[in-house]
Amino acid sequence: MALLAKGIWIIAAGGERALFLENIGTPDKPKLSLHERAESDGTDMELADRPGRMQDTGKQQLSAMEMTDHDQLARDRFAAQVAAKINKLVTKKGIGRLIVVAPPHTLSVLRSEISDAARKSIMAEIDKDLTHHPLEKIGALVAADIDPL
Repeated sequence: MALLAKGIWIIAAGGERALFLENIGTPDKPKLSLHERAESDGTDMELADRPGRMQDTGKQQLSAMEMTDHDQLARDRFAAQVAAKINKLVTKKGIGRLIVVAPPHTLSVLRSEISDAARKSIMAEIDKDLTHHPLEKIGALVAADIDPL
C-alpha cells in the first residue's frame, strides 16, 4: 500500500456523482478527506414521443430510427465537467498526483477530455464505480487495487 501516500488525490466519478478526495492519512491507513462532491443535474427532458421514421427505398416503407439516449448524453456531459475540474485542480492548485476511479464509459470520456498536464499527474486509473461507498471503504479499495502496481 505504499502507493497511496499522503497528499494523493482520488477522483471517484460516476455518471451522476463525483467525489474529489485527498488522502490525509498514511499509506498503511488511508484517511480520505472530502474536498468536493459534484452531482449531475441529469436530464430535464421527458420524452414521451415514439422514435422517428425514415422513408426507405421501397414503396411506402418506413423504418424506425433509434431514439437519442438523453440520459447517456447527460452522463457524458457531466463527465466532461468533472474532467474540466480535474484540469483546474492540476493547473490552479498544483496537484501532482492523482488516481482516477470511474466506470469504463465514464473513464473513456474523462480520458478524452483531460488535458496533457493533468494526464501526466495521473498515477493510476481504476475502472470501478465507488461513488456510493463510504470514504473509509473507498480508501481501502483503492489501496488494494493500486498495491500490485
